[in-house]
Amino acid sequence: MTEPDDRPAFAGTVTAVARVTPHMVRVVIGEVHSLDGQGLDAAQHPDEFFGLWVPGPDALPLKRYYTVRERRPETGELVVDLLLHGHGPATEWAARAAVGDTVLFEAPRGHYAPPADTTRILLCGDATALPAIGRILDERALTGAGGPPVTVVIALDDPTDRQELTVRPGDDVRWCAPGDLVAETRRLSADDPDAYVWFSGEASDMRTVRTTLRRERRIPPHRWMTMGYWRRDSERWIARFEAAGPGLRDAIEEVFSSEADDEEQTDRFEDLLAEKGLL
Repeated sequence: MTEPDDRPAFAGTVTAVARVTPHMVRVVIGEVHSLDGQGLDAAQHPDEFFGLWVPGPDALPLKRYYTVRERRPETGELVVDLLLHGHGPATEWAARAAVGDTVLFEAPRGHYAPPADTTRILLCGDATALPAIGRILDERALTGAGGPPVTVVIALDDPTDRQELTVRPGDDVRWCAPGDLVAETRRLSADDPDAYVWFSGEASDMRTVRTTLRRERRIPPHRWMTMGYWRRDSERWIARFEAAGPGLRDAIEEVFSSEADDEEQTDRFEDLLAEKGLL
């Protein structure tokens, strides 16, 4: 879980912008080229994401993370779906993104990897997870028939943001209210010990699900993946994190540069945050 160098490795140009739903904007990035001489590797995981630099206060660039909704190898384009929610530099850039904009970003990476003996796949998240869930289902369809059935649970603030998903007979798609997402994920994940659980959404919701799977049920980590895409109280949390001082940053850096595996690193990271009242 070690962080990559905090600098862009690629640049591209926005070649198309479209509104997918009332709160989701689709941006196509073309003319992709390397800034460091390294080519863009082929996709390894359908939930891949990357850091993308957007204009911040005083025009200073800030890195924000987005899912790669689609790769188009024939044109070299990347498709990114951007959710318009809340406020801040990322939402403001997504709302005004235009053809011709220059985009800087790092190499995409992902985690989705159901084991071969998976009996059912459970994909859960809020609106921010829709791009990844959509791509996972689209790429599964390209492999033809076979594979375990999928249960999808997506929480939306606005039902008009529902999207058509690529599903098969035997799959199950459920739309729920945001307040029901965690409970529904915990309930469904208890039904099958050989299921693969993928959850992405708000950071505290993610931690609740992760605690259930890892610390309470002790499910092997290769059978689940959780990601926190955003924070409900981000501005207050950032202020409190900064106030904790450089010692916390140094301790976190030490954790993520250790030889421990990803989940052990995350455990230690969360313990550090808990000590400072930041969970």
